[in-house]
Amino acid sequence: MIARLHPSLVAVHGGRSRLPIDLSASLNPLGPSEPALEAARSAELGSYPDPEAGPLAAAAAARHGIPSGTVVPVPGASWGLWFSVIAHAGPGLRCIALGPCFGEYRRAVEITGCRYEEIRTGLEEALGRDPDIVLVGNPANPAASVLSADQLAAACQGNQGTLFVVDEAFASFAPQGTSLIEDRVPPANAIVVRSLTKELGLPGLRMGYLIATEERATALRAMLPAWPLSAPALAAAVAGCGDLEHIRAGARVGRKHVLLMTEALARVGAEVCPSSANYLLFRARGLIKRLAARGIAGRDCASFGLPDHVRLAAPSPSELPVVLEAISG
Repeated sequence: MIARLHPSLVAVHGGRSRLPIDLSASLNPLGPSEPALEAARSAELGSYPDPEAGPLAAAAAARHGIPSGTVVPVPGASWGLWFSVIAHAGPGLRCIALGPCFGEYRRAVEITGCRYEEIRTGLEEALGRDPDIVLVGNPANPAASVLSADQLAAACQGNQGTLFVVDEAFASFAPQGTSLIEDRVPPANAIVVRSLTKELGLPGLRMGYLIATEERATALRAMLPAWPLSAPALAAAVAGCGDLEHIRAGARVGRKHVLLMTEALARVGAEVCPSSANYLLFRARGLIKRLAARGIAGRDCASFGLPDHVRLAAPSPSELPVVLEAISG
């Protein structure tokens, strides 16, 4: 056992329901990207993949209009979050997460022995406590709220001694102006974590990347094990970075379906939080059980410290009528 690290149990997660419609995990409502899926199926399994996943770094850089040296390929956003924290946190340091938030934030920090705190009063309050690291979900999970890229960039500029780990797993589904990497490299004291599994609708293939300044990205890449992505995941990731129309279409459909669910939930008296992503959070006692009785799984948010709250992902076009009827019924 590595003495510097501290074992911690995996957090509660969605996406494993056996009900016919699973809205407990938030994915592209149009399903898998066909080019990415075909690339994964055609991947050469009799040879090792690129040991540094260099083709993904090049594809992600081209997608975002940034140098390839700023990209660090990782096997999924949760792994990227863990790696970012493991590389920078440790005993004697303090990490604050903006909550409510993804359960793996706490777990990653506690593994390092770093002091962890979750606050729900905003970024300004968090920075007022002088943390060494701030974890920000943008869009937030489960609330689907966002900070603008300009807000985050200004916060980074004004707090040079703090490392900002910005979880952009759902940024492709958020309004323009949310991401810190829209044709630019993030500030020197920031790491942006991106997921491909969600926007490409392929959660079974773990694929994502980090983006930071070239200096920080070079250091992070030097700490990666060889072959961070399997051959199918690497092939799908590269093809998916080129399938931007599927990603954009999924975002448009997601916003439309979230709006329709919001209206249906409001009609039955649920308290719905405004959403800027492909999922929404609401409070309605007992509704998750009623949806389950109709074959629809939602994400019970009690594990986020939100009793009676449910997070629902945007359903596919074929699932939408069933979901709306179940809510209304």
